Amino acid sequence: MTPKEDLQSILRPIEQYLIAVDEAIKSNLHTGINLLDDSSMHTFKKSGKKIRASMIILSSGLNNSIPDDIIDIACAAEIIHAASLVHDDIIDNADLRRGLPTVARLYGPKVAVLAGDYMYTKALEIAVWNNRTDLFPIMVDATIEMVKGELYQIQYSSIDKITEDHYYRIIEMKTARFMAACAKLGACVAKMNNEQADVLYNCGLQLGYAFQITDDAMDYLNNAEITGKDAGNDFINGKITLPLLRLLQIVGNKEKELLINYAKRPDNENWNYVLEKATEYNVVEYCINIAAEYVQKAVKLLSVFPDTQFKNVMTELALFFVDRRY
Repeated sequence: MTPKEDLQSILRPIEQYLIAVDEAIKSNLHTGINLLDDSSMHTFKKSGKKIRASMIILSSGLNNSIPDDIIDIACAAEIIHAASLVHDDIIDNADLRRGLPTVARLYGPKVAVLAGDYMYTKALEIAVWNNRTDLFPIMVDATIEMVKGELYQIQYSSIDKITEDHYYRIIEMKTARFMAACAKLGACVAKMNNEQADVLYNCGLQLGYAFQITDDAMDYLNNAEITGKDAGNDFINGKITLPLLRLLQIVGNKEKELLINYAKRPDNENWNYVLEKATEYNVVEYCINIAAEYVQKAVKLLSVFPDTQFKNVMTELALFFVDRRY
């Protein structure tokens, strides 16, 4: 069974809701303007993992049943996530996303910027439908954090500037806080009390850290059959992540100097040396262990909720975050 099939198996109890989310995305993004419709839907041509929608749906069902009106907010979260990918690909000058040309590559950066802006705005509009004004601030705050995180990453992108503290701050703003918001949004739609909503926010925050750390570690796993992608994409694109930061902490001075020089001139040849050292010093295992600690914190937080099918699924999903290979 492939990792994608593993995830599908885990999420099968909410499959009908995820199918409804897909349909809601198509319906909400449709404008009748072909260029806008095609560019805004392009990221959804290959179905993503829908982790954020799943977090919202599962969180909403932790007290036993999923509310009927959960689909719209799950749809909005997926649109915001996709919009962030569209803009990230412009910033990174990326050619491919999920095996397809990026929106910027296919339609040009001008269209990509506008499509991403439209998607952000449409998602926030969805968030305030049905007078659910309690949902809007949560989603807006998380979206603001994502933008701040991208700028913070640019500010500390240099190997001479970034520290491990900077790295954790970046992934908190870019990934973890949005995952936390998704968990809290599910709680709010289900009309949970403030205490339960806060527990779920913290749970989502831990899972966001785990998800991103694992993703960054997979970039240093030289096995495309396992990860589903070529190794070294982050390094070659100049992104300094936890595996390299850990490596710099534990190698000798000469190796450290060489690694820093290679990080300033990232290319395939220099990547081969970095990968060799990363493998020698087991930095992927180190990162996965760190991610597993965050997952265990999240699972422990879920203990305040009754034992239900949705709690079991959310626990399985959390454990999958450190066991996934794509």
